[in-house]
Amino acid sequence: MRRPHLLSARLLVFLALALVAACGDSTDPDDGPAASRDIGEMTRDEVEAGLDALTVPGSLAPLGTGGAGCASASSTTDTDGDGTPDDATFTFTAPPCRFTGIRGATLDVVGQLRIQDPVPDVAGFGYEADIAALRFTLTGDDQDDPSYSVTRNGSRSLSGNTAGLQAVTNLQVVRTFTGQPDGAIDEQWTTAFTPETPLQINQPLPSGTLDISGTLGWTRGLESLDLIVTTPSPLHYDSDCTDTPQRIDDGELHAQGTFDGVPGYVRVRWTECGRDPEIGFVSLAG
Repeated sequence: MRRPHLLSARLLVFLALALVAACGDSTDPDDGPAASRDIGEMTRDEVEAGLDALTVPGSLAPLGTGGAGCASASSTTDTDGDGTPDDATFTFTAPPCRFTGIRGATLDVVGQLRIQDPVPDVAGFGYEADIAALRFTLTGDDQDDPSYSVTRNGSRSLSGNTAGLQAVTNLQVVRTFTGQPDGAIDEQWTTAFTPETPLQINQPLPSGTLDISGTLGWTRGLESLDLIVTTPSPLHYDSDCTDTPQRIDDGELHAQGTFDGVPGYVRVRWTECGRDPEIGFVSLAG
């Protein structure tokens, strides 16, 4: 009489393990392909920088630091008064472009950002930007806090109206990693921002969603990956989330490709204002 119960117990254990295996396609990036976590953290940084770039003041006050004005401007001419200079080059030096308490680190910003108004005599939301050796260096306050740098070169263009914005990014990024060679990233993606309330010129960005699509080319040592970037769940920006780089409180981004011969994607999932997103690897192998 006891053997059937033993078999049933074994069967239940087997079915439970099978269910876990079927649902366990997402892994800690440390258990996935070697580059998973680093790609996830790099992508997080680029999303944050892209959010800043949706406005001129945001571009000049990176990572929600509120540091607009730290960079010196070659010109202050703004013919149409829309907050976008006709043609100005902003030079960042640290200090004064030094900020504390950024993800447990001190942030230094150096480099140049040229911003031009594509239609200088008609007020609007657009700009053209050239980025030259713009470097963010984070130095951890102690050994457990992050220390790394991100250097960006390339261009961005922003267009839109009161109903939404579109930013087209073409960047070459170099990011350092502790104990690893530098990563070289070719970032070609477009961010579409849909506000929850109509946009207004010279007003802060309201809450809304970001849809990001495009590609990332990743090279580091012998690693070479071509990744497709999508946001199957649009990223939600909370305008009430301030004084933190993590101003996105919901949404999911995928960077999909073939990792060490395994098809899959790095998943970056935001869940809360002020909290770093969760990073995982999802295998698409059969």
